[in-house]
Amino acid sequence: MYDLNEVKTFVSVMGTGNLKESALELGVSKSTLSRRINHLETVLNQPLLRRQANRLIANEAGLQFLPFARKMLEIADEGLKAVEDLKGEVTGKLTVYVHNVLIRGWFSSRMFEFLDQHPGVNMEVKTGNNLVQGLSGNDVSIWVGQPADEGLKAEKIGELSQGVYASPQYLEETTHIQHPSELHHYAWVDMIKNDEGSICLENDIDGKVCFEVPESRLIVDQFTLHADAIVRGNGVGILPNYLVDMRAKHHADSLVNCLPDWRADPMPVYIQYPYGHLPKKLQVLINYLKEESRHFY
Repeated sequence: MYDLNEVKTFVSVMGTGNLKESALELGVSKSTLSRRINHLETVLNQPLLRRQANRLIANEAGLQFLPFARKMLEIADEGLKAVEDLKGEVTGKLTVYVHNVLIRGWFSSRMFEFLDQHPGVNMEVKTGNNLVQGLSGNDVSIWVGQPADEGLKAEKIGELSQGVYASPQYLEETTHIQHPSELHHYAWVDMIKNDEGSICLENDIDGKVCFEVPESRLIVDQFTLHADAIVRGNGVGILPNYLVDMRAKHHADSLVNCLPDWRADPMPVYIQYPYGHLPKKLQVLINYLKEESRHFY
């Protein structure tokens, strides 16, 4: 009888098309993979693969067997999750996707604290500005901005306040800003392309004031680059106050809030994860991150 490692090897090769990539994916040698495929074909009493150019592709038998192989791995994974829940222990691998703006400070502290509390957990952290689609059963995402993937459950766990910032050097070379209506006189650095054409700021006395977005010579899609551009004196821009405070711990006074009495619309922070039954380790991580979101402001 074949075992799950042989089935996993077959499914992997169907995805990669060659033994080299599957060996890297599964963390074993090419010779081991060859032996597994050969044994699987011996047990089934017929070949499953054929070589075409430099790739391995399924023959008719392989195409027939593939959906059953995937189902076997899915059932085995579900069985493992059920056993883990019965043990009542928080162990195993977790993958967390984290928006770049949350890495420094908030998430790094939470990550180490969680691992200290649960020594049986292995965590893989992936960062970026674009949410990966189709998280698996052991994955969770902490994201800034409106959720884009409707296939995931999303819970708002906080928000990041924002202000208008410039470098001290830039303000020395120009003039200090007194009111949002003056912003169109200053160079502007956009985080993203603003299709609405206007930005609104608000304070407790004057309410909300909207203004036309000045033409920007630089449009970036990463908050770190955005802050760097403003620090270098390229102009004025809106930044999360959280990011500015994190930066100030290492580079004090590199950014100045130009309009301290005014605030931009806050950015929502969401935790996202798959629907359905979740393994205990993921449930514990989600509850922990939701509780720790009180540190947002």
